[in-house]
Amino acid sequence: MTELINVPPKTEYKKSSEKVFFSYPGNQEHFQINYLGVNPNAMIAGTLHLRFPSSEPILASKIDIIFRGSEKVRWTERRGEASITYKAKEVIVNQLLQLWTTSKPDGGYEEIRNLDIPFEINLPINLPPSIKIDGGKGKIRYKLIASINRKGNLWKFKGSEKTVELSINLNKYISPSISLHPFNWNQLNDYEAIDRGLGYDVTLENSIGGPNMPFIINLLLKFHKQDFKITKITFGIKEYNKLTTKRKTRKSSFYIIEKQIKGEEILLNSNSEVNTQIKIELPEWNKDQNYCLTINDRRHIEVNHKIKIKIYCGGIFTNNIKLDKEIEIKNILLENRNHNHNDNNNNDYYNNNDYSNNSNNNDYSNDYQNYNNEHNHNYNEKN
Repeated sequence: MTELINVPPKTEYKKSSEKVFFSYPGNQEHFQINYLGVNPNAMIAGTLHLRFPSSEPILASKIDIIFRGSEKVRWTERRGEASITYKAKEVIVNQLLQLWTTSKPDGGYEEIRNLDIPFEINLPINLPPSIKIDGGKGKIRYKLIASINRKGNLWKFKGSEKTVELSINLNKYISPSISLHPFNWNQLNDYEAIDRGLGYDVTLENSIGGPNMPFIINLLLKFHKQDFKITKITFGIKEYNKLTTKRKTRKSSFYIIEKQIKGEEILLNSNSEVNTQIKIELPEWNKDQNYCLTINDRRHIEVNHKIKIKIYCGGIFTNNIKLDKEIEIKNILLENRNHNHNDNNNNDYYNNNDYSNNSNNNDYSNDYQNYNNEHNHNYNEKN
């Protein structure tokens, strides 16, 4: 029998078995098909495989798959010599799909040796993406559970149910046709700007951005006093995490990225102005501290972002200029990416690996349809 190569690594299984396992659809390396949040036909698809020896088949009456997602928070705080653990959990989705039932009229057990069952599970469009924040203290996770109702064996300590659990990632997207909500800070020629000696007109072109869409800032500074000094200008994106239980709320924050312009790099034109554009691109993922997409519609986990601009003024009696604006970090589906897409890597978020709607995906869909159309409850295959 041909060895399957498009299977999840063993490390992704929460509960595994050499005899019952999943494989990805077609030649993909993930289960998600189509863009959740944009395409109403987004789904989880794959194949469940059973491989039992000819001499010891499993006696089963029913096989189900459960697609389950949950939002979890958990952290521990020290109080003197004692420690207190705060936790909360909410099930986001719990869908059951019956894959196979015995053909015996009395519901009796059937022998199964080799069996491959393709499956498709439609995804509710309001599901959040998989995330992990604050060092794993807040998580949104999804898993596939294969449940086999079998004949128990007390002598071998086998119960009446055999289960396999596999962790999977979901990624969510938004359409590029949405408004990107530009924003402007303007204090260029008013009394306060003239009195201070510096005016500004700063435009954030987009309050929504993502891994494939940088945040663009147009910066115009006007020097009303020739001796006004700027030591540096910093630009940054800061993430704010909030975990909530009934008893306690935990908050944390960190800078995703920071950029700066040094004072000596600031060049004035003939009108005593500085006119420049800053592009803030989100960094590559790293294992130490990953940023997260904006999440603001959950009960226990909230992730928000701000863009922060600070102009450091050199005068002793001059306050620094601080500007900030709430922004959203999203997976924006660019118009030229009209094919299927999903990402599944070790950083728990996404890595922008595309896959197209090619013949391999079509072959998988045909297999699924053929399986359903020709299903006659005869699943026993002898070696």
